[in-house]
This record gives sequence, C-alpha cells and structure tokens, in this order.
Amino acid sequence: AVDAGGQALLGQPAGVRVAGALQGLQLQAQRRQRRAQLVRGVGDYRRLATTIDDAAGEAFKAEVRAFIEGLVSHLVLDDGRVVVAHAGLPERYHGRSSGRVRSFALYGDVDGSQDDLGLPVRRDWAAEYRGTAHVIYGHTPVARARWVNKTMDIDTGCAFGGALSALRYPEMELVSVPAHR
Repeated sequence: AVDAGGQALLGQPAGVRVAGALQGLQLQAQRRQRRAQLVRGVGDYRRLATTIDDAAGEAFKAEVRAFIEGLVSHLVLDDGRVVVAHAGLPERYHGRSSGRVRSFALYGDVDGSQDDLGLPVRRDWAAEYRGTAHVIYGHTPVARARWVNKTMDIDTGCAFGGALSALRYPEMELVSVPAHR
C-alpha cells in the first residue's frame, strides 16, 4: 500500500519494482509528475525530498524516474468502452500518445489563466463530450460524483476530508467511503 504522501512506495525499492511490473495498469497522476520533477531537481517538495534522500542513492532515483516516466497517460479498457484518465480526456485523444494527450490527461483542459487563488482555470470539457466511451476521471474535487455526458469525475476530495470514490464496472455502481479526517 502507498500512503497519501507516497512514502511507502518511495521508501521501498522493492515496492517500486512491484509497481513497475504492474505499470500497464497504472495511471500517471499529477503527483507522480511532481515526483519525477523532484527527482530531476525541479520543485520544492521537502517532505518527498527527505524520503528519497533517506531511501537510497542515485541508482534508486534513476529507478524511480524510469518508472514514473514510463507510466501511461490513460487507459482504454473493455474494447474502448471505458477510458480512465487522471483529469479526463476527449474522444479525439482516446488511445493516442503525445505530449498534448499526456498534458490533457494529467491537467485537464487548462486555458492558460489563473483564478483568484492562483490555480489554473480549466474549461469544462465534459459538458461538450459526445464520445462513445465512458470517461472516468478525477483531478478536480467535486462534492458528489455524477454523470455528465458519459463522463464521471470521481474525485470526491478524500485528501480534503471528503470521500474516496470508485466506479464498479460493468455494474456502473459508484462506491464511496468517507475520509478518516
């Protein structure tokens, strides 16, 4: 298991190797991208830096970097009936691989501006989605997961005291458990 800070994974080289064997079923999330930046020396993530520095030397950092950078941006499942991406993905990008696809899958449809809190402004791509596949995503916490044009944002804010949510497929059943805090 990996705790919210990723310390169990980063603190155990064997954990990285096991996770690497499963990378075909992994999604690259924004936190993983930040970790890769940290390993490359970009960013100010002090807690994670201590974990990495305590874990091992350059060989371990290289293994972590290779694992993170090798993750897929999104998954296309059940013969294209379901797409899973960290921040969602319009149909034109399903099953494709490029910098633009990875960026959209990780960060959503950002317009280049920032809101009053300094966060990127994202366009509501799901409101325009008319694809055939169900798209399951997160990244932007919502109070309650709900369907919008065959898309569902299942990020119900567990890290902020909300709930951890998942969609059971093919049952299409939403399962949520409250956060501990």
